[in-house]
Amino acid sequence: MKLQKTLFVLILSFTASSLSQAQQPLTLTDCIRIACERNLSIKRADITRRMAEVSLSSARNARLPQISAGADEGLNFGRSLTSQNTYASTNTYTTNFSVSASMPLFTGFRLPNRKKQAALDLEAARADLEKVKDDLSLNVMQAYLQALYCKERVHIAREQLTMAATETARRRQLLDAGKIAGSDVTEAESAEARDRLSLTEAENAEALALLDLSQLLEMPSPEGLSVLMPAGEPQALLPEPAEIYRKARTIKPQLAAGRLRIESAGFAVKIAQADYLPSVSLGAGLGTSYYKTSAFENTGFGRQMKDNFGKFISLNISIPIFNGMATRDNIRQAKLRQEEAHLSLEESEKALYKEIQTAYYNARGAYAKYESAVAAERAAAETFRLISRKYELGKANATEYEQQRTACTEAILERTAARYEFLFRAGILRFYGGEQPSL
Repeated sequence: MKLQKTLFVLILSFTASSLSQAQQPLTLTDCIRIACERNLSIKRADITRRMAEVSLSSARNARLPQISAGADEGLNFGRSLTSQNTYASTNTYTTNFSVSASMPLFTGFRLPNRKKQAALDLEAARADLEKVKDDLSLNVMQAYLQALYCKERVHIAREQLTMAATETARRRQLLDAGKIAGSDVTEAESAEARDRLSLTEAENAEALALLDLSQLLEMPSPEGLSVLMPAGEPQALLPEPAEIYRKARTIKPQLAAGRLRIESAGFAVKIAQADYLPSVSLGAGLGTSYYKTSAFENTGFGRQMKDNFGKFISLNISIPIFNGMATRDNIRQAKLRQEEAHLSLEESEKALYKEIQTAYYNARGAYAKYESAVAAERAAAETFRLISRKYELGKANATEYEQQRTACTEAILERTAARYEFLFRAGILRFYGGEQPSL
């Protein structure tokens, strides 16, 4: 009984600890790390990288000798011509054992070029993996900011609902005191119902945003997932596109992969040209055999295996003369693929610069929108303060009060949306400059 009680306490402690960890808000860095550990696209890209490692290992081992062993047993039977020029029915048994090896000495530089090409392909696969991580990081940042925005919307909606409920209660007291008409209470109740609906919609939007984020993190459900609100206000410190592009050209994995594939295509040309050159290989082997024919006296198995034991060593030279222009066409295709790799890199560079320019102007426009939204919020808040004062003094009616409160709420929401849009746009711009996604 005591042991069961102890186990029960331990299970409760572990469960409480797990729930505490699950409910702890995650930073953007935490989310990116989790996504990179679990995302299926990254795992697939990592498999491609490991396949490139295997290809490099195969290219390195291509110079090793090829060794094989063999054995065969044969039986020939039927009539055959004898040494006396007559025919007789005989059965012949043969047994052969052999071990042979061959090793390339010269292959027209094909093997060293293949090894260099495989090493470049491995580096390109690693760069592709980093590109997948970069794309995933941006997607996580966008989903994270959307979750933050929805979370703040819920906070604003709750504050507005609290304000509306307080106002409704206040008007009911005034109605009971005979100081206002019943229509004022009805209007307050209607406003409270609208705010309650707005809160429900905001909570639903937050749940969907967390669902999107949890799916990027490969979580089974968004339960227990929460995000950490950023501190401070965004700053409009935006570097110029040309400056960002200079940094991006040296660090972005898609450009590194493009340059590596150009080099790899160059070695592919050299590998194709190797078919014009002779190849030299070294061979060696051991072998023995046993032979038995019916109706004849045959030497014993052990003696024959010893007497028939043989060795050989050979040097083979193969000189290409004509193969139907296949080598010429292979070289042409390799050069065309190299030219295509150059074009792909140029397209990637232009696309990157265009993305950086677009991100810069989007960020600049988002900050201008944010500044305007901040000014509009201040003006709406001041107007609402004045209307609230007038309403308390009886110089403004309930409709004017509710209209201005709604306008103030909309201004707050617009400022919040502009803030997170700028954080996302500025985050993209910093990301192109080599910084990790952050708030």
